Amino acid sequence: MDGTNTDADPAALAARVDTTRTCPRCGTVFDMPDRGRGRRPVWCSGACRRLASAERVAARNAGSAVTVVEVPRSHRPDSDARLAIPSMGTLARLFLSSPVHCRQLLDTLIYRYTHDTLHTELRADMEDFAVSIARQHALDQEPEYRAARGDVQRLRRHLQADADRAEERRREVATLRAESLAQTTLIAELRAELAHPTIPMLETSDGGTRDAPWGGDPDVRMSRQQRRAAARAAHKNE
Repeated sequence: MDGTNTDADPAALAARVDTTRTCPRCGTVFDMPDRGRGRRPVWCSGACRRLASAERVAARNAGSAVTVVEVPRSHRPDSDARLAIPSMGTLARLFLSSPVHCRQLLDTLIYRYTHDTLHTELRADMEDFAVSIARQHALDQEPEYRAARGDVQRLRRHLQADADRAEERRREVATLRAESLAQTTLIAELRAELAHPTIPMLETSDGGTRDAPWGGDPDVRMSRQQRRAAARAAHKNE
C-alpha cells in the first residue's frame, strides 16, 4: 500500500457524481442510472457492449480490429490542367466589383491627368486606330484581297448550308429510328399473338354465341387447360 487515498482524487469524485456519460464506442451521451449495487455502466446499451467485446476478441486473435473510417478529402486540382481564360467582360466586371481596385484605378487616372500623360496615351491610341483604318482601306482597294474575302464569305455560306443539311439529316434519322422502334414493337406483338392464338367464340345450340368457357371474358387469353376444355366442348357440339 502506498498510502494514497483514491477517494480524495478529484477526477474520481467527479466521475462518481456525474449524471451523464459518453459511450466509448458510439459516442452517445446517456444518463447514468440511480446509484445502486454493482459497477456503473460504461456502454450506452447492451448492443454496444457486445460489439465492443467482439472487437476486443478480434483484435486479440487477429492482431487488430477492422475499422472503417471515412475521411472527407478536398479536391486536389491537377497541376497540369489548363485553366479557362476568362473574357475581358468578365475581368472588367470582377475589377469594377472591387472597391479597392476602383479606388486604385481612380488614383491612376488622377495621377495621369495631373501629369498630362493621359492625353498623350489617348493620342497614341487614336493614331494607332487611324493607322489600322488606313491599312484596312488600302486592303479594300486591292483586287486580290477583295477576291480572297469573297472566297472566305462564300466558304462560310457553304459551311453553314452543310451544317443545316446535317442537322436536317439528323432529325430525319431520329424520326426513322422512332418509326423503326414502333414497327419492331408491333412485330413483337404480332408474333406473340401468333404464338398464343385466341380461341374463337363458341356457338350455342340455337345458333348464337356464348362467352368463353367458365363465364370468362372472350377477350382475355385462356390457359392451356381452358383451351382444351373449350375444344372438347366445341367437338361435342358438332
